[in-house]
Amino acid sequence: MPSNPNKERADSQGNRGKIRKQVLRFIKKELRTPTVQELVDLTGLSDKTVSAHLERLKLGDGSPNPYQALTHDVMMKLYQRATGYSHPAVKIMAVSQGKGEASIVETHDYTEHYPPDTAAAKLWMQLVMGFSEKTQHEHSGEVANPAPPVIAQIVRYRPDDSPL
Repeated sequence: MPSNPNKERADSQGNRGKIRKQVLRFIKKELRTPTVQELVDLTGLSDKTVSAHLERLKLGDGSPNPYQALTHDVMMKLYQRATGYSHPAVKIMAVSQGKGEASIVETHDYTEHYPPDTAAAKLWMQLVMGFSEKTQHEHSGEVANPAPPVIAQIVRYRPDDSPL
């Protein structure tokens, strides 16, 4: 325990990161939050250490929703989709050797590109930046029509006054 209660131990941040990483992996794999004992087995830390860090991470039993631990990952994926991203990929093709001969399988490495997605960008701007499509304006005073409506008759002019 450090002499100053407001100061963390040097390894505390590393332990918290290790626990968070294992919690995220466990939730993605098992679709539930891990128990303290499961985290002890996964991280190699003591149960007292794991329990203390879970309270700080708000991922333990006091958390209203265990999937909130995935929020950071989801937001980063939303950002990637909003701005466009690339990743390495492999294309597998069967190439014919000619009539009557067997085909061979070839693999080609390439980079898959995804353009920015406008729907994801819009959602990002609404969630992170606080933008909204809807704007409201407050008006003061009275809006009134100052003149009655005008009724007009349109008459076609013919110079020779011949009937239509």
